[in-house]
Amino acid sequence: MRKRSSPKPALSAFRNYVAIQTQADNEMKQQHEFRHEATETRVLDAPADASFDASDSLYASLCSKINLKPVTQARPLEAFRDNDMLSEASADERIARGMSAFLELVSGASHPVDRLDKSLLDFHIGQIDRKISLQLDAVMHHPAFQALEARWRGLKMLVSRTDFRKNARIEVLDVSKDALMRDFEDTPEIIQSGLYRLTYIDEYDTPGGQPVSAMITDFEFANSPQDVALLRNISKVAAAAHMPFIGSVGAAFFGKRTMEEVASIQDIGNYFDRAEYIKWKSFRDTDDARYVGLTMPRVLGRLPYGKDTTPVRAFNYEEAVKGPDHDRYLWVNASFAFAANMVRSFVNNGWCVQIRGPQAGGKVEDLPVHLYDLGTGAQPKIPTEVLIPETREFEFANLGFIPLSFYKNHDFACFFSANSAQKPAPYETKEATANSRINARLPYIFLLSRIAHYLKLIQRENIGTTKDRRLLELELNNWIKGLVTEMKDPGDELQASHPLREATVTVEDIEDNPGFFRIKLFIVPHFQVEGMDIGLSLVSQMPKAKN
Repeated sequence: MRKRSSPKPALSAFRNYVAIQTQADNEMKQQHEFRHEATETRVLDAPADASFDASDSLYASLCSKINLKPVTQARPLEAFRDNDMLSEASADERIARGMSAFLELVSGASHPVDRLDKSLLDFHIGQIDRKISLQLDAVMHHPAFQALEARWRGLKMLVSRTDFRKNARIEVLDVSKDALMRDFEDTPEIIQSGLYRLTYIDEYDTPGGQPVSAMITDFEFANSPQDVALLRNISKVAAAAHMPFIGSVGAAFFGKRTMEEVASIQDIGNYFDRAEYIKWKSFRDTDDARYVGLTMPRVLGRLPYGKDTTPVRAFNYEEAVKGPDHDRYLWVNASFAFAANMVRSFVNNGWCVQIRGPQAGGKVEDLPVHLYDLGTGAQPKIPTEVLIPETREFEFANLGFIPLSFYKNHDFACFFSANSAQKPAPYETKEATANSRINARLPYIFLLSRIAHYLKLIQRENIGTTKDRRLLELELNNWIKGLVTEMKDPGDELQASHPLREATVTVEDIEDNPGFFRIKLFIVPHFQVEGMDIGLSLVSQMPKAKN
């Protein structure tokens, strides 16, 4: 086909037929990564002559050879902008209009077109791919879309690293941080909130319910009074249900725009003496704050799309992302990586305790590492927002955070600490102060919470019995002793079935509440990664037998 002065003569050569077929060879498939059938159908514009007989034409003959129904009447091209009309149109009609638009594009070329060969098709397909890529880049890098994708990518990270063949279960609760904040604001008491009902009443306090081991969220908290108040309310529910809450903090919590600026703060300890953190420090002093863990920084959720990273099969898409374009990468909250370590520890030994340290379950492996080239050779983009040195990691941990540290020149990171948000209280003796510090660490809170769940079950089963205080205390001690072994260095299997070195249960009468017993639990776990003996305590209540 040669170019003429007007596009109409160029199209007139195709008036006697509506369809042609092109056999796509293997080279074309590899170049465009199309995954179609062995043949591709191209339908041209239908004849304008209303008296055209589709059954007796070259067009009909071609259609019969390629298993395509002839199209004698089609909607205008503009009609396909409507999604409803597009869904109602047949594939033959859509292909016909698409080829018509292509021929109009070819006829308007600035140089003569002798024939429709593969190189011409490649050129125009590439032009379309570039236009689609620009539009897709604008959508995918919009902050609202990035936040949505990050939530699902984070959940995918957790689900893909969970062995559901074991005794592990994940439930998804669709609630935003603002909605949860309104839930607490609209109720006069915590026990009337929706979160309390879902986690405590419906599960922990209901016969046959399954207590929640932990609540993992995508929430990123700032140091605003509203966010700190939300953390305080959440911690009360988490403590009541013995359900540690895991969230995250970002640069906004530190009053900075990026995590690089946060990492460059010289004296982070004195930085928190500023007036902006009065509410935060007050929250850290509460007992319930030990049921809250806040991770940082975020991790890379996926590699950018591209032929050398994550190919897109539908068309040639190269996501416009380079190493310095930090905000254009997809970042996922580290709370999901922390939760994946919790699940792995539970599956391996039955307790969410081995969750920190490179040799003790704290490693986050197989993180995406993007290689980019700015003209000086390939450079890696580390899969965490910022590189945290060991000294700085220790400082963040002492301030109530759970830092994720990337191993330089590797594809994994590690949680070296698992501190809760609670600030350990100082005591007169070193032993008491150290014990307070250990009690504020999440591995032991997870251990204590799981025992509390089972203790609640035993309490419920004893309701209505005629057992007195001494008999109940004897039975509870016999039960807890089944989790104790005095062996100093038990193996993994023995440690999983007997996680305690010492355990004592005390049952007391409550003078001002004669219908209940007070249950005190004191345990010393075997998980002594701190290099010292520690003690954990729990106080609960049990109804007395009715005479």
